[in-house]
Amino acid sequence: MSFIIFYNRFVFKKNRIKTVAYCSSAFIRIILSNLRLEYRLPMIFKKIYKTAVSWHKYLGLLLSIILVWMSVSGILLNHPDLIADFAVSKTYFPDDYIPSNWNRGGIQDIVYLGQDTIIIGGKQGVWKSNDSGKSFQSLMNNGFPEAIYYQKVNDLHYDTLQNEIYAATFGGVYKLNLHTNHWTTLQSSQSYTEKFVKIIDIKGQLFAVSQSNIYKIADHQLEVYPIFKKERKYVDMIQFTFALHSGWLWGTPGKLFYDCLSLILIFLSLTSLYITFFKKKKVSNSFSKKVKKFIIKYHTKIGVWTFVFLLIIGGTGMFMRPPLIVALYNGQVPISIIPDRFLENEWYHSIRNAMYDTQTDRIILDTTEGIYAGKSDASSDFEKLNWKVNIFVMGATIFEPLGGQHFLVGSFYGLFDYIEGQEYSTDVLTGERTPLFQSIQKPGEFMTVASFTSPKGEKYISAYSQGLLAITPPQEDTFYNFPQEIIDEYKMPLWNYMFELHNGRLFQFIFDKYSILLIPLLGLLFNILLITGLYEYLYRKRKKLRKLVKL
Repeated sequence: MSFIIFYNRFVFKKNRIKTVAYCSSAFIRIILSNLRLEYRLPMIFKKIYKTAVSWHKYLGLLLSIILVWMSVSGILLNHPDLIADFAVSKTYFPDDYIPSNWNRGGIQDIVYLGQDTIIIGGKQGVWKSNDSGKSFQSLMNNGFPEAIYYQKVNDLHYDTLQNEIYAATFGGVYKLNLHTNHWTTLQSSQSYTEKFVKIIDIKGQLFAVSQSNIYKIADHQLEVYPIFKKERKYVDMIQFTFALHSGWLWGTPGKLFYDCLSLILIFLSLTSLYITFFKKKKVSNSFSKKVKKFIIKYHTKIGVWTFVFLLIIGGTGMFMRPPLIVALYNGQVPISIIPDRFLENEWYHSIRNAMYDTQTDRIILDTTEGIYAGKSDASSDFEKLNWKVNIFVMGATIFEPLGGQHFLVGSFYGLFDYIEGQEYSTDVLTGERTPLFQSIQKPGEFMTVASFTSPKGEKYISAYSQGLLAITPPQEDTFYNFPQEIIDEYKMPLWNYMFELHNGRLFQFIFDKYSILLIPLLGLLFNILLITGLYEYLYRKRKKLRKLVKL
């Protein structure tokens, strides 16, 4: 019995010694591995640093000139009023930008004065025909805006009682007296120029709708007609991203701040070229030495100081164009994080189209946040409607009541007849039932911008790419001939040219179908450029940063 007890104690002690030895060896291995890790980390960081330096250098070379043009165009896009008088000759853009057959929005609206007289309003201005469309002459004189940018028309309205034409343009509302053939500007209380999208008649009273307000037209004046939303908890994600990218989320101060960031980006781009090609070059005089020292020192410092803001610009820029803009579709941003300046006018820069429905006595608005409707007398707040009709992200180009709860809604998706309350709309051209898309889709074959019927019963649509198309055969050998004058003398407003340059569409003739990836790719590379530059700076300053952390 004692022998068994002795043997068990011996085995227990032996196992305990083995356990202790094993644990000790494991502990030692952990310590050694940590020591090796501590030894390896500087080597890893150094390798990352070398890679970051290389990437930052060559990405900087690749993007330097591109970032200069993006910065310059971004500044100009932020201030359309400053460049409204300037235009670019057709020599400097591809031929497919030159309009023909009323394409590219040449017909936004049309007015018939009897059988033979036709007035067309669109992105090429206002044109008149006295021979049923066989020929057209410009109607842009005697008081109409001289700046091409402001001549763009979104809507026309014919006041038969006063024999006057109202034009909703990018530069305000203008009235043409058909007796004197003279245009008059309707004055607004706003200190800035607004883009107007529609003229609507409500019980004999005319109203002008801009992107931000509704105005009552009275005695050559535009009087603000205040309307409000029932509740607003969110801002549309796409609108928020656009506002964040350009700085107008904070109004004029935000735009000016972003202009400064663009100037800084130009400085960083140009100095990167200097550092790459002239850093090692010896300079003789003291002034050149000071300039060289300044460039090398402040290229890094300014880049670090503005890193977060530049990252925001690059990050939001990636989502401004397809395909990444799809990720923002139906997204919402709580108004609790939106600057108050942006919320001062809850309709600011959000109204895309409007109509008046006589049967329900409602003003209905197409906005970036959805369809809103309210009583025409503004006795109640506007409520959001749950319409199941597809409207492209750029908004409804056609927005008219048809009666019997039918509404004609057109956009770059096509032309649809929608009955309020139904779960689908009907494609006017094909007759097919179309349910509501759950995400952003590609534009339709016919990106419809206008639809109208002539006094002779001929039905037409105006598509952005194809131009004027007849749904029913014309009765006469005429097809609203496009003025040769537009083709010969066409110039693109500088703002539009900068916009096409900024979003990369101007280079579509080079990259073809892959041009859609240009902006997202440039945004990604720009963000990598920023991150590698920051890492390069932090690695070089690692000793100082350690001291600061210890403090």
